[in-house]
Amino acid sequence: MTSAQPRADTDALFNSINDRLSWMKGVAAWKYRNEVDVEDLAREAVVLQAAVEASQQAGLSGPSVQMFFRAQIEAAKAIQRCWISQWQGGDSPVPNPPDLVADIRPELLRLGQTILTELGNEVSKNGKIDDTDHADFDMALSVPCLSENAKSEIFDGLKQVTLAQ
Repeated sequence: MTSAQPRADTDALFNSINDRLSWMKGVAAWKYRNEVDVEDLAREAVVLQAAVEASQQAGLSGPSVQMFFRAQIEAAKAIQRCWISQWQGGDSPVPNPPDLVADIRPELLRLGQTILTELGNEVSKNGKIDDTDHADFDMALSVPCLSENAKSEIFDGLKQVTLAQ
């Protein structure tokens, strides 16, 4: 009788995705305090292009990574809107949010690169992320304001990531 090998590498990957999304409260706080819109299409394009370019170093297909990062961006915007809605509803906002450009973006870039490296390692060693990883993914993602629908979209994006040809 054989049992499926555990995919320990996915723990680090899923935790890194959670860590990246956990920064969205700080992003929301900075945008709320500075009266900046949640959606920044120009910045999204930069993030997606950087992810596609970095995917090559990780041995991943750029288009497949783009779908995954698009899902993360959509989730990030939903998380930010959730926090802002709570603050507009009377909850106390973060008093001194970190600076978006100087503090948050460098960390988001670092985590994005970490995610790509971990994902590249996982896919090259063990194959694509699949439904057997879903329970571990759901347990790892614990960011407040992250909807189940957004989680599913991110996981679906992860399942589409393939190695570069």
